[in-house]
Amino acid sequence: MDYLRRTECSSSSILESLSSDEKSIRKSSEDYEKKGKDSYLSSVITLTSEPGTPATDEGSSEIRSIPDGGLDAWMTVMGAFFGLFGSFGWINAMGVFQKYYETHQLSTLSESTISWISSLQIFFLLFSGLFIGHLFDSFGPRYLILFGTSLQVFGIMMTSISHTYYQILICQAIIAPIGSAFTFHACLLSSSTWFDRKRAMVIGIVISGSSVGGLVFPIVIRHFLDVTTYGWTMRICGFIIFSLLLVANVTVKSDNKPSGWRPLNWSTIYKTFNNFNFIVLTTASFFVFLAVFSPFAYVVSDAVYHGVDATKANYLVSVLNGSSIFGRIIPGLLADKFGRYNMYLIGIFLCGILTLALWIPAQSFLLIAVYASIYGFFSGTVVTLLPSCCSQISDIKQIGTSVGTIFGVIGFACLSGIPICGAIIQDGTKQLQWTSMKFFCGMMILCGGLILVFARLKLAHMKILAKL
Repeated sequence: MDYLRRTECSSSSILESLSSDEKSIRKSSEDYEKKGKDSYLSSVITLTSEPGTPATDEGSSEIRSIPDGGLDAWMTVMGAFFGLFGSFGWINAMGVFQKYYETHQLSTLSESTISWISSLQIFFLLFSGLFIGHLFDSFGPRYLILFGTSLQVFGIMMTSISHTYYQILICQAIIAPIGSAFTFHACLLSSSTWFDRKRAMVIGIVISGSSVGGLVFPIVIRHFLDVTTYGWTMRICGFIIFSLLLVANVTVKSDNKPSGWRPLNWSTIYKTFNNFNFIVLTTASFFVFLAVFSPFAYVVSDAVYHGVDATKANYLVSVLNGSSIFGRIIPGLLADKFGRYNMYLIGIFLCGILTLALWIPAQSFLLIAVYASIYGFFSGTVVTLLPSCCSQISDIKQIGTSVGTIFGVIGFACLSGIPICGAIIQDGTKQLQWTSMKFFCGMMILCGGLILVFARLKLAHMKILAKL
């Protein structure tokens, strides 16, 4: 009996010991899992927050969850696509207007003077982002898109009854582009708030809307200019844009909660520039955007100078924008896999090399069309991946201010780049003038690429093959 009692006690003791050990092991496992999870999250914060803590709220260690999908997210992508179709897509048709004004209402003015219409459109579209980005962070996209729709359509309708240079300049180059800017920035920034891992791909899809617009609007404009008046052509385009932007008004939302009104002051801008990576990215992009849009403005005029029929030459704008559709989607997919900076650099260098190696010697419609198709693809890469690279080194809660600021700076590059090219071309009656303009474009783009190489190597800690 004593033996049985001792055995029972021993068994009980062993069970208690096993139970205690099991609890200890379970507790250690839970601690390990918790510690591992915390370590992982900590590593995510460390990796993403070095440039600007995009994964956390400012002044807080709380992780902000980004959906990376869902009905609202994809509805926003669809609406933003239509928003850029009607806003930036309209401005992408500037090459058609450049040549039309030279032979119609503004035939007495120089090419450089007329080019201010194109350059001001791009300038206000981009520069306005400096203020619109802050308004987006404060109020969200709803009222911005509504205001932008009203202002853009009003500007286009007023352009339809304009006859003099200054009337066209005010309506088409100032009022309408400012309206376009509200829609463009609100749609682009809203899409960015819903995605992280797929951000480059999504931004590519959204910005491809502008390429579709640049493909469609030149065809629409040419068709209606042949069958009706300039005034009614502009009004029809205004109605089409109004219909497209209605979709954006209904569907586009932001995943960021509006912060409420805060005055935009220099300290806010200074804080954005208090990031060396941001400064280098902005400087490099300034040189690139000094020239990247010039082929869109002058490819038609260049083709006409080399003996191409004007009607045939106008299709080159559609070729540029048509190939740009794929250049804004495919590199976006690749950028999420191989690195956004890496794909951005590839796009920049190929744009510069193609301009020097292919556009300069091209003197026939076939060669110019080949250049337009390839350049359009890689210029789409450049335009698409800039906001993705900026988002990568910025706080997601301040994404509107960061992306708006970099667009504001490069707006000045776009403002001066096209008129500089126009001044180089002068009257456009000599081959040397066109060659010099193309050489300027190619060298400015390559210069920006070389500066960006430095930024990329610094971020990757000098690792050449790193995904970044």
